[in-house]
Amino acid sequence: MSLKIINTSDGSHTIYNSELNETYHSINGSIKESMHVYVEEGLNYFQKKAKKEVYKIFEVGFGTGLNFVLSYLFSEEKKINIEYHSIEPYPLTDGIIKKLNYFNTELKEREIYLNSHSQKFNSKIIYSDFCSLRKEKETLEEIRINNSFDIIYFDAFAPSKQPSMWTLQNLNKIFTCMSDGSILVTYCSSGKFKRDLKEIGFNVEIIPGPIGKKEMVRATK
Repeated sequence: MSLKIINTSDGSHTIYNSELNETYHSINGSIKESMHVYVEEGLNYFQKKAKKEVYKIFEVGFGTGLNFVLSYLFSEEKKINIEYHSIEPYPLTDGIIKKLNYFNTELKEREIYLNSHSQKFNSKIIYSDFCSLRKEKETLEEIRINNSFDIIYFDAFAPSKQPSMWTLQNLNKIFTCMSDGSILVTYCSSGKFKRDLKEIGFNVEIIPGPIGKKEMVRATK
């Protein structure tokens, strides 16, 4: 892959993939986008409406690890237990990871961020009394999911860049591993994607997106 680190509007880095002509996060702010789409409209929304002993999160696309660390920080702040499971078939190199400026001024958060990348695949690591992480180096098509999840972070590259990730088959696979009342959140709000979600059986909400994006999707099983 041909990758280049670039700055976003909130001062945090993202990565530009020249092969796909796509960035890993919004140029209007990596941290702001992740916080809004996944933490606020996903984890925070769900834990307010469903009181559970453990909140099980499944992420499609570990990428920079930003969604995980922000979710970890949320779990610490709110004192809620999360089990975080993520897949990433094309992990970033150590050189790229260390150059990204996430949590550079916070020693503990920076350590969590770096450790989450150095963690071995197919192993579960406990990061605190409230948070654990398991990563799989597999594609969505390959992975066998034997769990029921509460929250899905669907953070693949856009359908126009990586259409194979957004097929009915893959979305249905996600649907079958979700518990009743669970949610899927994503930055994407394309018409075909919304129609496919409804066809599978999701209740689809169109809600305000992060800065620079009019809307996003939250879908409930």
